[in-house]
Amino acid sequence: MKPKNGDVRRDGRRFDGTTWRKTGTNHHMNADGLIFYKRKYRTLDGYLQQGGNMEKIVFSGIKAQQYNELIKRLYDKEETGDVYLIINPAWPEWIKVGKALDAQNRCHGYQTSSPFRDYEVIATLHSDNRSKKEKEMHKVFEHFAKERRGEWFKIDKIKAINIFNIHATNELSKEIEYERNSI
Repeated sequence: MKPKNGDVRRDGRRFDGTTWRKTGTNHHMNADGLIFYKRKYRTLDGYLQQGGNMEKIVFSGIKAQQYNELIKRLYDKEETGDVYLIINPAWPEWIKVGKALDAQNRCHGYQTSSPFRDYEVIATLHSDNRSKKEKEMHKVFEHFAKERRGEWFKIDKIKAINIFNIHATNELSKEIEYERNSI
């Protein structure tokens, strides 16, 4: 009997009309974060758009380290999010300029390293490209800060908030001007 397109053998290979090919199993995610669904590997977004269901995804053959890499890739893929200023009274002259999908959620992550749970987000700016916006803020703060260590800047808190808000206001006025010109 001649095989037909879509036939599956006992070894799991599927006939594509010309040859037997090894395929994945529906709803199974590989180490690259791609999900096999409807005869092809798809991104998470593509899987959901094609009618996939988060509860059906199976993570087979992925080790703990690969989960971390997968989560990092998915996190880095998302461009929108917050740029924020965070402080801790233990270091009163230092302010962190960072990025996150959600600034308050990031602050909760910092709290685990402090027995007093005293980290505080003092300013946030939502951006369509948080990585780009964070780099811009780093350049601005580097100009005004007395010292820089990674993402931490030695600068007065009030001055930092003012700089941050001025930059945020400028971005907002650019968006409003763009919308006016588009009308």
